[in-house]
Amino acid sequence: MEFTCHTTYDQKALSAMARAVRKTIQAKRNRLIHLNTWIMIGLLLVSLWLCWGDIWQTALHCTVIAALLLISRNEDRINAFFAKRKAMPGTDAANTTFFSDCFLTKSDAAESKWQYDKILALAETKDYLVFVVGKNHALAVEKATLKGGSIPEFCRFIEEKSGRKIQNVGG
Repeated sequence: MEFTCHTTYDQKALSAMARAVRKTIQAKRNRLIHLNTWIMIGLLLVSLWLCWGDIWQTALHCTVIAALLLISRNEDRINAFFAKRKAMPGTDAANTTFFSDCFLTKSDAAESKWQYDKILALAETKDYLVFVVGKNHALAVEKATLKGGSIPEFCRFIEEKSGRKIQNVGG
């Protein structure tokens, strides 16, 4: 059985990939960063309460708190934005073919052959299956363009070949 798909690496796909990496292999680091963010927000709120009379300090504290909350809420989109800016020309779309022993990804810029045992984690969002292949690297498979079988068949195939379970990461 051979599966194929076409993935367009737009903001949506890159955000799904960033979310998958953050919620799988970087989950421990992510929790630590979020804990530190909430500690900073708490300290800023205490400082805000202590300097309530000074308009400039109050405005500065409120601005920093708002910025921290905004960044924390949109971190996957922000990571996707910078990933898109750093991407090589010609890598905005790829065709992937899954064989029994490996999978082949072709874009205008390059062709990559991957072994299934190199997949560190598998993640699923509403529109994508994401293969995490490095600390900061992932591949997305767009579910809507998958050919060669159904989504459940493909999920069983990938889980069997990689030896990993698919984690639902939302989004």
